[in-house]
Formats: sequence, structure tokens, C-alpha cells
Amino acid sequence: MENFLNKLVDDAEKRIREGYYDLNETTQHKPISLSRQIKNAPRNAIIAEIKPISPALGPLKPEIDAADAALKLQQGGAIGLSILTEPDNFGGSLANLLRVRSRTNLPILMKDIIIDNKQITTARKGGADCILLIHSIFSEIRPQSLLNQLMKAAHELQLEVLLEVHNENEFQDALSSSAEIIGVNNRNLRTLKIDLDTTARILTNSKSTQKTIISESGLETADDIRRIKSSVDGFLIGSSIMLSENPESKVREFVLA
Repeated sequence: MENFLNKLVDDAEKRIREGYYDLNETTQHKPISLSRQIKNAPRNAIIAEIKPISPALGPLKPEIDAADAALKLQQGGAIGLSILTEPDNFGGSLANLLRVRSRTNLPILMKDIIIDNKQITTARKGGADCILLIHSIFSEIRPQSLLNQLMKAAHELQLEVLLEVHNENEFQDALSSSAEIIGVNNRNLRTLKIDLDTTARILTNSKSTQKTIISESGLETADDIRRIKSSVDGFLIGSSIMLSENPESKVREFVLA
């Protein structure tokens, strides 16, 4: 699927124009540090994702009860939750963010295609602790200066930033950014193909850093975790958890790998 990243950005612009992020409700929530939770995890640090639809795999759990799922993922040992709020390609919703926030004290990553300050304000109002920013958007589609501005806006609202990268150049740039967490995505967002060697390849020549580093996408088994765990601080896992008949047990498998 070519130009999928462009489609994601176009869809986000349309949602912003149409008022999707005009959230009237405000959740009273003191932000929790996701990066600290990852660093302090006693076992493998797993951020479990509530992901109704996968653009690559199709429907996962489109009718999921997000609040109930969040409690099960927490019981399985997840140290944080990623909540999709992108509705057009991932089946996410702001309602799910609000529901999960009301039921858990785990730090929450709002997973969306964020290109505007309005979305960051919505993340804070909805009870998120961290937002996702995708480096490729700001190196290929939008100005790099916008990335820096959005990170500043997030920090002013006490939100952490997970900056997602896909290659060595983006990773090196992320190391000098103000993002607390760097996520190495094993999925090519243009083709949606997975290469689990991406994380190891990008991190091979990297020097030690105070940044929190996680691996994202394509992690399906305990062996996948063991293969990468020495190189990273944690993992963000969605599809394989959603596809499991027992998500709580699946998270525990990853935690204990």
C-alpha cells in the first residue's frame, strides 16, 4: 500500500477541520511518566495497545470494550497502555481514551497521527500521559520545525513524547530531540511490511543514551521479545495481543519472556 503515510496525514487534517478533536469533556488527571514506568519495570516493560483495526491485518477486535480490555491488560502485567484514537484506519476513538482513563492508573499513550496543537490539547483533556509523534511525517510531509513546536506544546501540558523512527538517520536525530521515548518501528509505514531486524539494525551502532528506547510492531511471541530485549528498554505491542483469545495471558507471556 503505497503512500499510506500520506493518507494518514490527509485523514488527520480532515478530522481536525471537521472538529473531531473538539473534546468538550475534561478529565482531571495528574500526568504519570510513561518513560519512568518503562525504566523501572521489574520484568519486560510492555505497553499493551488497544487496537480495534489494523490497516495491515484488517479487523482485530472492532467491537472491543476498551475499559474492560484495559483492566485485563493491566492484570497481565502491562506497565502502560496505548489507546488508538485514530478512527479512520485503526478504528480508534476518543471515547475509548476517556473510558480507559476512568478505569486505570497506568500511564496512557494517545496513539494518533498528531500534526496540530489542537490534538495535543485533546490528549491532555482526555487523560493521556504521552503522545505519539512520527518522525517521518516531519521529515517528508511537514516541516521539521513543526515537530519541535509540537514537542514543546506537549511538554508545556506535562505530556511526554514518544517519537517514532524508522531508520538510522531518524534515530540519530531523535537522540538530540526533547522526546523522552524513542520508538523504533519495525513496520514500514509506506508498505506496511514488517522487518523485526529493523530494531537491531538501527541500534547496532548507537551509543548509550539516557533516552528510553522501545521496539514497536511485529512482535508476536516470547522468542521475539528475547531476540530484542537486550537492545531496548521496552516494547509496544498491539496486534498480537488483540488477536489472542486470552489477551491477559498473552501480555504475561511477553512480560515474562
